[in-house]
Amino acid sequence: MYRLSNTVVGYLNLLTLLSSIPIIGGALWLARSSATCESALQTPLLAVGFIVLLVSLAGFIGACFNVACALWLYLFSMLVLIAALLCITVFGFAVTGGGNGDQIPGRVYREYHLSDYSAWLRRRISEDGNWRAARACVVGSRACAEVVRWTPIDYLQRDLTPIQVNLRSHLF
Repeated sequence: MYRLSNTVVGYLNLLTLLSSIPIIGGALWLARSSATCESALQTPLLAVGFIVLLVSLAGFIGACFNVACALWLYLFSMLVLIAALLCITVFGFAVTGGGNGDQIPGRVYREYHLSDYSAWLRRRISEDGNWRAARACVVGSRACAEVVRWTPIDYLQRDLTPIQVNLRSHLF
């Protein structure tokens, strides 16, 4: 049984080790892009790729070569990663919990208000240094280029994304 479980752990870690290579490659590919949105993703992707690579390598070495120290490191790393993901998830729900948007009668879109979100998120968004990168990303993506040509009737009939609703509230 010991040999079977180590084999399974070894193969799973080999699979995750190999899957970390495209993650790192994708992050390096994003470095070539000059767009603000893509460059903002580069550092987190590199960090995730290298963390997955190192944890998988520890698990693979521990399972395949019976190195107990590497398996303990792998187990502790997985515990820390699971706890971190749980904390990030809870934090994300806590910060964005009230932002469901209000259904407007006669409209196909929802109206979103900054006051629905947590005070921490409102402060982060209102700080000019934090908002500058997000604003550059939205402008650079040309997500709203089509919306500028719409008539007021188009706004009533079309399904709008939250960014387009925000643009609509600034235009009218």
